[in-house]
Amino acid sequence: MKRSPRSGLMLLVLVLIGLNMRPLLTSIGPLLPQLRAASGMGFATASLLTALPMVTMGALALAGGWINQHIDERHSVAVSLLMIICGALLRELAPHSVMLLSSALIGGIGIGIIQVVMPTVIKRQFQRRMPQVMGLWSAALMGGGGLGAALTPWIAQHSEQWNQSLAWWALPATIALIGWWPQSRAADTVNKKTVPHTGRVARHPRAWILGLYFGVINGGYGSLIAWLPPYFIQLGKSAQFSGTLLALMTVGQTVGALVLPLLARHQDRRKLLLFALLLQMIGFLGFILWPMQQPILWAVIGGLGLGGAFPLCLVLALDHASHPMISGKLVAFMQGIGFIIAGLSPYLSGILRSLSGDFVVDWTFHALCVAGLMLLTLRFVPTRYPREWAEEKGR
Repeated sequence: MKRSPRSGLMLLVLVLIGLNMRPLLTSIGPLLPQLRAASGMGFATASLLTALPMVTMGALALAGGWINQHIDERHSVAVSLLMIICGALLRELAPHSVMLLSSALIGGIGIGIIQVVMPTVIKRQFQRRMPQVMGLWSAALMGGGGLGAALTPWIAQHSEQWNQSLAWWALPATIALIGWWPQSRAADTVNKKTVPHTGRVARHPRAWILGLYFGVINGGYGSLIAWLPPYFIQLGKSAQFSGTLLALMTVGQTVGALVLPLLARHQDRRKLLLFALLLQMIGFLGFILWPMQQPILWAVIGGLGLGGAFPLCLVLALDHASHPMISGKLVAFMQGIGFIIAGLSPYLSGILRSLSGDFVVDWTFHALCVAGLMLLTLRFVPTRYPREWAEEKGR
């Protein structure tokens, strides 16, 4: 299919927007020692800078039906980008704990709304190429996280004040907003018909199991982006190296998110999910046992597992129901519950760090969680899905 110039420009704008979905979270870790010293935050409070946006993403995913029904796509994305800009600019001010937490909450709301709206935009604008565009969107999202981790320490070294580097992430959001507003003018507004809510899906135990599964997997990601740089800074590495290490982990995520779903040619996703979880286990064990020997290897391997598991979880939820409305409700519910759980993970990690004085306890906790997820994966037998969800089709 020949791509029109307008379609190509919209694709570019979507990539620009995707790049802004994670720097708000990943730019904090490499500068955490300076941030804690300047603001007086403890480890538990500092973890909220990552936890708040993720919990907000979950809450907004559960409210996705209401958002799509009452706010048109053009204005919701524009306002959300403005919120990301405001969240970043707040960090230009003196690093005060209340100001920093406010920036995390404001930016997190903007990120959460865009993540609710964007699948609808992609489905309508690129219906015949939806899987490819969704993969590109996911890659941009994860790549933006890597840029946030790698570039923030470098910008801090070339800034008059280190906290100015956090505010620079308002610039790509501004560019995305400038691109989005004219390109979205010609787009159709979202259909305002009633969007099914997730209440009935929530009655099924399997929906909660999927939410827990998705949440624990992404909880490992949340803890790593919050605490991996401080862990290696504590071991004597520079902020630049630690930020680059996190960026390399997100490179692994991007590759895993693009490659592993391409291998999912059979309805039984368990082998690929187990493989992704095994990669995560290797990464965590490397950080626990041999952190200084091959840190880049452990980061990339763990990133491959985390990135591959994310889209496979979405496919797993879609597999549970053949009816599009039911599967869509299930995915929204899974992401809502999952992101709330994932958002609590960095906070728990901060508490464990404060109690133990080391991050090894936290990595051990996540390794045990991965082992539990491997056992849970065995329950996802495809032949049971139709029977479990058939009764929802007529409701």
